Amino acid sequence: MTNDLINQLQAIAQQAEDDPRAARKALRRLAPALPETAEVQTGLGLTYLELGQPRDAMRAFKRTIQLDPDNATARYQLGLLQSDQGLLPQAEANLRVAVEAEPENPDYLSALGFTYYRAGKNDRAIETLEKALAAGAENENAFTALGYLYYEAGDFAKSRDAFSRLLDLDPERADVYNNLGYLDILTGDLDRATEELTACLEKDDSYLRARYNLALVAWLQGDQEKAIDLYKDARRQDRGDAELQQHMADLDEVAEHYDEEKGLAALKNKLAVALKTGRLK
Repeated sequence: MTNDLINQLQAIAQQAEDDPRAARKALRRLAPALPETAEVQTGLGLTYLELGQPRDAMRAFKRTIQLDPDNATARYQLGLLQSDQGLLPQAEANLRVAVEAEPENPDYLSALGFTYYRAGKNDRAIETLEKALAAGAENENAFTALGYLYYEAGDFAKSRDAFSRLLDLDPERADVYNNLGYLDILTGDLDRATEELTACLEKDDSYLRARYNLALVAWLQGDQEKAIDLYKDARRQDRGDAELQQHMADLDEVAEHYDEEKGLAALKNKLAVALKTGRLK
């Protein structure tokens, strides 16, 4: 009986891609008659996810946990939903139970590590995400979080490695090329920074942060005329100079890695004047 019901739920989930209205109608007919068992309620929650009904899915997974507190699948799925909604303490609690049940499960570890990252628990996040990768995780969120966590910790080599591995999963991520280029700026590899930032713009020509970073690279290489031209080109696309203001905030960090002879203070002054007057000279 249970297997038949699970099969019916799976059939409805498969139908959702081709005919979501019919799938929802079928589930509305079936749901009231479903028994209150952990296995069936888990299947119901998974079906609601396929139908794009996260609130109903959460209700089903919570019911599963009432019936079977150690149900790892329900804990994991509920934790994912709670993490996405910013309910981080609840998500952490559920994901920890899932990981305790299956400590080598890369998906469970990735979800818990990413939740730690969102909660600002950086040490726990790094430890858990590294375990996820060691267990075979191929999760974009895991690599993204590790890239930023290692950057914030000042370990630029490990940050670069994490972002590079992210590109192995999704080579079209323009933002990741920009991140790599910025790391290259911080470590002084300006030729590689140019390559990474150019690749970013090949993926997304409108990525203004990369345009500003390319202008910065030209300035650091001593070609101030080219740098100013690149800054002007970027500003033409920058409504209200929003991206430029973010770029200027980055200049303080960049200056920590370069001698005064690079003239970063002078560059920041030029950009500050441009923000006030609208003109960049």
